[in-house]
Order: sequence, then C-alpha cells, then structure tokens
Amino acid sequence: MPRSVKRFVEFIQTEEAPENHQAIGKGRWSNKDLEPTYPEERTWTWFNLPLYWFSVAFGATGWNVAASLVATGLSWDQAFIACCLGSFIAALAVTGMARPGATYHIGFPVLARSAFGMYGSYFFILIRAVVCIVWYGIQTYYGANLLSLMFRCMFGYKWVDFANALPVGADVTSKQLLCFFIVWLMELPFCFVHPTKIHWLFTVKGVVMPFVTFGLFGWCLSHGAGISSINLASANSTESTSHLGWAVMDGINVIMGSLSPMLVNQPDLARYCKHPRDAGWPQGAAVFVSKVVVFFLGLASTASIQGAWGTAYWNIWDLLEAILDHYWTPAARCAVFLVAFSFMFSQFGTNFGGNSIPFGADMTGLFPRFLTIRRGQILCAILGIAVVPWKLLANASAFLSFLGSYNIFMAPLCAIIIVDYIARKGNIYVPSLYNASKTGLYWFWSGTNWFACLAWISGVALGLPGLVGEYQPQAVNEAAKNMFKMGWILTFAVAAVVYFVLFKEVKLEVFPVLYRYLEVRWEYLAKEGRDGFFDGERDAETGVVVSEGVPKGVEGKGKDKEGGDKLSV
Repeated sequence: MPRSVKRFVEFIQTEEAPENHQAIGKGRWSNKDLEPTYPEERTWTWFNLPLYWFSVAFGATGWNVAASLVATGLSWDQAFIACCLGSFIAALAVTGMARPGATYHIGFPVLARSAFGMYGSYFFILIRAVVCIVWYGIQTYYGANLLSLMFRCMFGYKWVDFANALPVGADVTSKQLLCFFIVWLMELPFCFVHPTKIHWLFTVKGVVMPFVTFGLFGWCLSHGAGISSINLASANSTESTSHLGWAVMDGINVIMGSLSPMLVNQPDLARYCKHPRDAGWPQGAAVFVSKVVVFFLGLASTASIQGAWGTAYWNIWDLLEAILDHYWTPAARCAVFLVAFSFMFSQFGTNFGGNSIPFGADMTGLFPRFLTIRRGQILCAILGIAVVPWKLLANASAFLSFLGSYNIFMAPLCAIIIVDYIARKGNIYVPSLYNASKTGLYWFWSGTNWFACLAWISGVALGLPGLVGEYQPQAVNEAAKNMFKMGWILTFAVAAVVYFVLFKEVKLEVFPVLYRYLEVRWEYLAKEGRDGFFDGERDAETGVVVSEGVPKGVEGKGKDKEGGDKLSV
C-alpha cells in the first residue's frame, strides 16, 4: 500500500477508548461510540425521555397520522379507539426496548449481537439503517413544507407566484424542492452534535410543542364548526360490524407504523440514561398520554375545519395553508409563521432522535474502524435525499401503505430482542458482545443465532402476502389483506412465540461456561454496579479489567481434553 494511502487510512480511522477507560472490544467489533456509555457521558435523567416523546408526539408526524385516518374514511371514534390501543401497545414496546440499553448502556448495534449473533446482527442493523434513511428524508420534507409556509407569510404573493419548472408527475414543486434543500442545510450542523449533548433540544421541544399544538387546536375549534362537527368524519366509515373490527385493526397498524422506527431506536437513546429507571414506566406513560392527546387534537381539529370549509386537511401544512387562504391578515400571517416555525423546529428534533442518531449508531456497528455516530449522521443526511420522500407522501393512501409496509419487518425484530432479554432474565454478559471467538457466548453457530433468524422469518412470512396485496389488490385474497391489517401485532406475536419456544427447547446459554454454576436471577449482571461483568472481572473504580474471565474464588486454571478451561474451586 502506498504511504500516502496508508496515512489517509490512518487519518480517517476512528478513536479508541479514552486514556481513563480500557476498551472492552478491539478491532472490527468496537470503537469509542460502540463501547458501553462511559459514566461521565450518561447525561440523560428521568425527564429527558418523557419529554423526548412529548416532542415527538406534538409534531407533524403525530398530527398527520391521526388526521389521515379521518381523510381515508375511518370515523372519529374508530380512529380514536385505534389511537388508544396502538398507543398502549407502543408504550409497552418502548419500555421493553429501552430496558436493555438503559441497564447495560449499549446501543442497538451491540444489543442486537446478544440476540442474533456477532455476524447475524449485521443484517438486522442494515434493515434498521434503511428505515432511518427513509424517515430522515420524510421528516426533512415535512420541514420543507413548513418552511414554504413561513416564506409565504413573509413574502406573500411573490412566494406564491414562484415559478414551477417541474412537471406534475414529479409530485413536488420547485418551491418545495428549494425549501427541502434549505431545511437539509439547516439540519446538517446538528449532525455534528454528539447524543450526550443533544438531549437539551428534546427538552425544549417537549416543553414548547404542547402549547403550540393546543393553541392550533383551540383556533380550529373557535373558527371551524366546533367539536360537534366531529361526526362529519363518520360519513365514509365502515358500517358493518365485521368490517369495523378490521378497520380499527388497520388503524392500529398505521399507528404502530408511525412509531416503529422510534421503538427499535430506543436502546440508542436509553443508553445515555444515568439509571435504568430513567427509561422506565414514566417514559411509557408519556408515550401513551402524549400520543392519545395529540391524536385527539388532530382528529378534532380536522373535523372542525371540515365542518366549516368542507375539506379534511390531513397534513399540518395543508391546514395552515388553508388558514392563510381564508384569513390573509397580518395577525394570521404572524400566527401561522410562529406555528410553522415551531413544527419545523420539532421536525429537527424528531429527525435527530429517531433517524440520524440511530443511523449513526448503525454505521458504527457495521464499520467501526472508519465510522462514528457523528460521521454516520452526516451520511444519513446525504442518503436521505436519495429516497425522494415527496413520492411517498403524494397522497394519504400511499402514505398509509408505506407506514404499514415495513411493520412486518420491524415488529418481529422488536419481538426477538424483547423476548431474548426476558428469556435471559435480563442478563447480558457485556464482554462477550465484543468477543467474536468461537467460544464467545454470542457466537452461537458460525456467528449467527439461526433460531432468532428463523423466528424473524416466521413473523415476516405471515405479512408478505398482504404486502403484495397493498400494491396489487387482485393478486391476493381477502384473508391475506386482513392479515396485513393486523401486521404489527401478528408478526410481533408470531416471532415472539417462535423464538421463546426455540430458546427454551434448545436451552441457549445465559452465562458463559465459566459461570454456569451461578443461579440465573433477574438482571444479576446489572445489579450492584456490575454493568454486565461478573464480580472480580474489573476494578470497580477505574473500570479496568483485572482478570481473564476467571470467577472469584476459582484457581488452578488449565485445559481439559477438549481444549476448554479446566477449573478447580
């Protein structure tokens, strides 16, 4: 290799562990961002994650999903029931996914090794990375439409008459495309902020956005037909009892589709919590309450305006555009500008916490030698342009189909991680997460836990026929379409049951061979400051590993006839 190339490779290589910390992993399995979060970097406390969920719910995504259920034919009570059930399920899943990250301070790429194996985790990390890229582009497009509104408030007819040089089939105008790249440039500097510092953005969002959302809700009720018009949203709803159940189930699937990226991403945020309880039930309660409240606000506001103006505006920017059309006054322009700015600011936070940071974590898991979380965030921003998000958001039906389509891939992934943690009674042996030797606890078979892969395939297989039916309705029967309507719950349940049965039947090891004599108790490796280590394996104050995996009280280490460790106690 030429010296110049060698110097360049050395220059772009990632940092190793700081001098005051000893790296647990080496080489291709670790870098500074993949190591368990250092104590001084655990900066998130009990209110950060609940406020994060408030900031996510009280934003364009939460508002749009709820209102789109009305726009596509669900009655308000059907939609609200779906919102409540979906939010409750999401609260449980969020708490379950966050627990391992908050307890052992590891992100999703490292946590996935415990369930899928050292090499098997690569595939599932890649799946999540693709979802993050798609949602990064969508959230940026949301922000672009809101920025366009702000420009209209500022420049009036000059912005409205901005010439469009793109064809109708592009599903985007020149104004929107310009705003998309402006918002993209505004987001880019935040990609350089490490997750240990960006939690303050979520805190500010979580405080500000509820006031903005309730303010818009109040305006819609006072200037629209009021809360009594909410029944107008029932005009196209399903009347038969048999169809009602599937309609509600489909609504739950849509709700879970809007939250699926956030569910899988939980370990990447929870790892920065000071204590496991900081990612506990208060976070779950915040998910449920905030989602239900904002869904109702979106439903009621859309119905109120529909009663007065005859149209259901399912996008927040469409609603604000309509307000300007009906009330072109200085006061209205100022108010719409502030609301649009707040929602755009909200999109920034949602993009970073839900897409940018998790994608950065994924890249560290796939390419730890060259990529860090910051570098991964920049790459996510670049790739987010390539997904052409305006195509996905061209209409309500396409948007809902998109939300439901990757449920069948993400729900089984959540199920396996949660069930694996429960089946191991909350015990994750952290050193083995960075050990790719064939004797490592998470090596399984050829570096892959094939039982976890089989469980994932089992869940996905039940949703695939319905996914085909979303795009080619004549190709599948009604049963397949109905199975797809309950896609998240169905694929989650099947994957969870299959994996739990396989785990118990095969009796996968919870502790490494040297510690099999210990009783497996709930989160034994997390109690008393162990942080995933056994007693005596490292110095409690410095974190430096002081033994080679020999349990306390064990000596006389040798080799047995099979080449394994032979111990005497």
